Amino acid sequence: MSKIIATIGPRTETKESLKAFSTLGVKIFRLNLSHNNIEWHIKTINNIRDVSPSASILADIPGRKIRTTFNISKEKFKKDQKIYLVSKDFNERGHKSNYIYEVNNNILFKMAKKGMIIYADDGRLSFEVESVQNKIIQLKAKCDGFLKECKGINIPDSSFGKEELTQKDKYFLDFCCHHKIDFVGISFVDNADYLKKIQSYIGGRHPKAVAKIENSSAISNLSKILNISYAIMIDRGDLSVETNPSKIGILQKDILIEANKLGVPVIVATEMLHSMQESIHPTKAEYNDITNTVLDGASCLMLSGETAIGLNPNESINTMQSIIDITQKYILNKKNISLEYVYNSNLGQADVMAASVSLIASSDISKGLVCISKTGEGVRFLSRYIKQNFYCVTDSYSTLRHLNIFKNVSPILSNVVFNKEDRSHIYYIARQLIDIGLNPDDLYTFIYVSEGGKGLRLNTIQVNYLKSLASFLI
Repeated sequence: MSKIIATIGPRTETKESLKAFSTLGVKIFRLNLSHNNIEWHIKTINNIRDVSPSASILADIPGRKIRTTFNISKEKFKKDQKIYLVSKDFNERGHKSNYIYEVNNNILFKMAKKGMIIYADDGRLSFEVESVQNKIIQLKAKCDGFLKECKGINIPDSSFGKEELTQKDKYFLDFCCHHKIDFVGISFVDNADYLKKIQSYIGGRHPKAVAKIENSSAISNLSKILNISYAIMIDRGDLSVETNPSKIGILQKDILIEANKLGVPVIVATEMLHSMQESIHPTKAEYNDITNTVLDGASCLMLSGETAIGLNPNESINTMQSIIDITQKYILNKKNISLEYVYNSNLGQADVMAASVSLIASSDISKGLVCISKTGEGVRFLSRYIKQNFYCVTDSYSTLRHLNIFKNVSPILSNVVFNKEDRSHIYYIARQLIDIGLNPDDLYTFIYVSEGGKGLRLNTIQVNYLKSLASFLI
């Protein structure tokens, strides 16, 4: 089943709200480090850990995304109004205008060219570039509107190239590592080299980098990015503006197809229930959008403003979950189980085992699947083939939180530390599953690595009654 990611903001920062989200089934909480101050984020991180220790935290860092800062004009502009984007070190003295907007990334002054059309606020505002200097860009507004603080600036068909990590990047990455954030959203990953730099800087520390696919360069380099990604995010706001809004549905489907082939979890984000920021009910188009996103294999669906600042955060989660539940039931009723591996001689051992396990676990013989894993590595393969929810039991809190991003996976923290010398922990896990409500008389398919003697480690598939395994403890 696809998971829900809920963005936390001013309306939902309290422990009461976080607890309500957890009760509604949210397993991943998102923080946008481009908004609020560091103290707010530290407090919210601690609140999430207190309320739901097994939940994951995804933090989007400011990164390469070009945004307005807090130093901006508050006035509404009219169509054809001249407005000015300036760098942080721009000297405003002598420049007479009520429409000056500071931006956070000076690369904009290299990317913008006279005659270009650039966009802001996920494409809601558009401007024509009239002149470009080192620290100031003159634009002509193509519509009425407000350009608010922390809003994205987009130049279609642009590329950041092989830009080095900045001190600000390192600061936010260190912040996420220090606070043991589980996933870090990396803006505008448009080539694999940039993602490698991020991963190398994180090193063996806790967070997993989530590559945000947001421009045409990322689409061109998608295969290389996917091959080194733990997970990706389709940011439909920036992607639609940077490419072509008419193509966003096709791009989303193509990205999901390629990612699912490799078992890379995909988060789909932006305006999934946008109308529910104000309305208690979504539009029919939003119902349809979520249904198709689940059918296409998205691992996670993300709520942004709906849960951060919207009027109906709990209702938004309930609505999304109900659509996911109905769609998942449809998938299982149709028995859409991929048998593609049977005809593919190029698949490796992990794929063949995962596909074989899917057939056993999805049959009438087995009640379900239990994967036992310290690292969660095999779940990437299992999630590709298993169409219904399955359990993954681990003895690591770190692994538990990283597993939340995979579709159809229900992570469970083991009551015992895994034993490398024998398989006694398997029996304790069977007892734990019985204790949490699973029927001891049901057959389950187990997959795990066991010791085979003389240092050998065996990939093991076993179908057994829970009570039979648990009986070894007597």
